[in-house]
Amino acid sequence: MREVTPRRGSSVHDLSAAIQIPAAGGTVDRIPNRIHFIFGLQPDFGGKPFSFVHFLAVLSATIVNQPKEVVLHYCYEPTGVWWEQAKPFVVLSRVAVPNSVEGRSISHFAHKADVLRLDILHSEGGIYLDADTFCIRSFSPLLAHPAVMGIEPNAGLCNAVVLAERNSQFIRTWRIGYGDFSDHDWRSHSVRLPYFIAREHPELIHVESEYSFFFPTYDDPMHTLLWGEEMRLTTRIVGMLRILSNALYYARGDWPVRIFSYLWHLVSSSDWYYSRLRNSYCLHLWESIWWDAHLKSLSPHSLRRSEGLFARLVSDVVGNSVLDSLSALSKSSAV
Repeated sequence: MREVTPRRGSSVHDLSAAIQIPAAGGTVDRIPNRIHFIFGLQPDFGGKPFSFVHFLAVLSATIVNQPKEVVLHYCYEPTGVWWEQAKPFVVLSRVAVPNSVEGRSISHFAHKADVLRLDILHSEGGIYLDADTFCIRSFSPLLAHPAVMGIEPNAGLCNAVVLAERNSQFIRTWRIGYGDFSDHDWRSHSVRLPYFIAREHPELIHVESEYSFFFPTYDDPMHTLLWGEEMRLTTRIVGMLRILSNALYYARGDWPVRIFSYLWHLVSSSDWYYSRLRNSYCLHLWESIWWDAHLKSLSPHSLRRSEGLFARLVSDVVGNSVLDSLSALSKSSAV
């Protein structure tokens, strides 16, 4: 066992002492066990400053994956109490924000981040994670593949989690596909394009099911179980009707249709739902949609009081003793 050592002068000495991480083994894989996050491409952080949910992303990635390093690529360094807690666990890499790709102009920062992750993975290889991703199970079994992505139901392959070897042909082909990129088109190049490439060139990538990286999706009616909200019969019925009404639309699309699995979730128990979550590699928390409702105010104290499945996951992965230490820290710092 090796201890994660905080940087000199850090306030996290109590926390780092509580977290014991097994030393990484010497296995050589195609994909390096190196975690990449991107944060702070805008000076205002897109209205979402480095918060407890982002700290949990860094902490869980470190505990679960035992990576060689966790690299945070940034333009504007975050600030705040949770950043100070996360900083000892990461290597900082300042980057230039891309303004074009394959001769096409990029203006939206979400698209800039889409391109930046491809460039990072192509040049360095590793495991890219959005900063709202909570790791549950080690990615180690997947590192022998040349590249790995997961199904986002009714959409394609979501780029919130991408694993790739250095100089990946899949990543290179994906980036070249940005030759007809439009800044006004949200998902065509970030989600659908990799799906089409994977379908045409399965030898370049391993595709995981929707339960590996992106369960539940933001539109799964049962995602409320994550937050301990009561799932009433009327809510289940409305959810079922919405799923069925979308079925015709999804069935016409050229992407991975998942209708019956959503219906199954509506009649499944909380224990079944949790067992599915516990067998996932990670949980993507859909920050762009769930920020105001669930993530902005997330804290160690709220997790310790919650009866939701996310609180249960955090307790399993991080440990209650660490959560208690974090709760005491947030109270003393008035976070």
